[in-house]
Amino acid sequence: MTPIYTAICQHARQTPKQVAIQTIADHNTTSLTYDQLQRTLSALHQTLETWQGKRVALYAHNDIDWIILDLALSTVGAVVVPIPLFFSAAQIAHLLQDAQIEMVYVAAGLQLPTIDNTDNWIIADTPETKAIKSEQATHITGRFYQLAGTITDHTFTAQNSSTASDFCKVTYTSGSTGMPKGVCLGQETLMRIVESLSGALADTLTDDANAPKVSNATSNFSHLSVLPFATLLENVAGIYVSLYMGRTLVTGRIDQFGLLSNQAFDAKRLMTTVQTYDIASVILLPQMLKAICEHMADKGATKSSANAAVPSLKFMAVGGGKVSPQLLQDASALSLPVYEGYGLSECGSVVSLNTPKAKREGSVGKPMPHASVSIADSGEVMVKGNAMQGYLNHDNSKDDNGIIATGDIGHLDDDGYLYITGRRKNVLISSFGRNISPEWVEAQLSTQPIIYQVAVLGDNEPHLSAVIVANPNMVATSNDPQSAIAQAIDVVNQTLPDYARIQQWHLAEHPFSTDNELLTDNGKLRRAHIFTAYQSALGL
Repeated sequence: MTPIYTAICQHARQTPKQVAIQTIADHNTTSLTYDQLQRTLSALHQTLETWQGKRVALYAHNDIDWIILDLALSTVGAVVVPIPLFFSAAQIAHLLQDAQIEMVYVAAGLQLPTIDNTDNWIIADTPETKAIKSEQATHITGRFYQLAGTITDHTFTAQNSSTASDFCKVTYTSGSTGMPKGVCLGQETLMRIVESLSGALADTLTDDANAPKVSNATSNFSHLSVLPFATLLENVAGIYVSLYMGRTLVTGRIDQFGLLSNQAFDAKRLMTTVQTYDIASVILLPQMLKAICEHMADKGATKSSANAAVPSLKFMAVGGGKVSPQLLQDASALSLPVYEGYGLSECGSVVSLNTPKAKREGSVGKPMPHASVSIADSGEVMVKGNAMQGYLNHDNSKDDNGIIATGDIGHLDDDGYLYITGRRKNVLISSFGRNISPEWVEAQLSTQPIIYQVAVLGDNEPHLSAVIVANPNMVATSNDPQSAIAQAIDVVNQTLPDYARIQQWHLAEHPFSTDNELLTDNGKLRRAHIFTAYQSALGL
């Protein structure tokens, strides 16, 4: 990102010894100052100039190499395509083909099945890849892969564009269906968000030049990246905003900081890290905040003791899913600096956010300066002013005047605060921020003979649940239908990414039907009725 690189150069001149990136690995830290970061990016810029327009995928942990390559590739006009580590092999293969990836960076210690287990990709052995791993960028320790042979079709298609030069990043959503879509984002779109957030947080998270540092070279307002960098929210609001503001970005494998998977979070690990490294800000998902509140409550924390435990913490942004009012009240009772926000990849991540200057409980804040929000007659939230270039390889020719229909239902109050009240369609949003189409998972489960009917639930929950009706013919001949269903679910779970797997289920005594009002007249699931009927059995 050219403007961010310019800001890094400015910080390198003014505070060259301040740490820009600090990576934690097994309680050991590796640091890169702003001067070192600027020099590294400058050298890489010269090496990678010939990569303009190339489509380069990044498959790495939250480490220095991810950040350096993301910034360096963006400044030379390459298109960066992050690969989420939680994607299944099938989703990764789809991404590589859909984005027509020419080069993939795979970090040391990782293995990408769709590369290492096929003959289509080989280890890149070019002057550029050799130079990238030379002394000028010692943090680049992984391998580059490239397609063996020549790609004949390099055409990108997005809204009103036919070449890759119109956008610098393609971020793939987690996929409400099996195969995620690539959202094409331009540099101006991303920078508008960075500037909006930096301005909103300037008074809260900016170092006073005369104030003593936490250490000789670390910002007083370090940001800890708990979410994966491949998550656009962390990429933009975590990496870009921190470096743009001249703060210290603290990173490392996220399981160290508590995020064990898309469905498991250890709050103790996060709070220990915050205390040890004097962290000022984090970006959280609702389930993570819930675990933090429960952890602190279990330790008998009060408002005053919570403040004493994490005095450095100034800003906890929460988004990616619906936050319950009770959870916000629990956080407030512990005096946690929680600020709820709202956004979507199609708008470059953040659309609205509560801030220390403007906060209203229950809302997702006021729209940021880069976005304009309106409410359609249907109640759907519409966003204009910071739209994506389009979905990659999809027909985006429809004239929508740059307005994104979010699929969320909400309203604006008289003071301009935005409230989100639900989803327009059936898409579930887990408390870890994953969009999941229940029909997708249900279709996978229905391939198992023992499963006759199935309804997948899990909106605002950490994992998916299912209500299952067993095949009556197989039940009649089976000694243990419960074990058969458990085995069937296990088989299907192995084919799904972890956020879409069934973690608990209930065997219904009777089929879904119009008589018990669990089916519509045309045979579709009445999801609200099913949820009401079985939520107690599932513990929801």
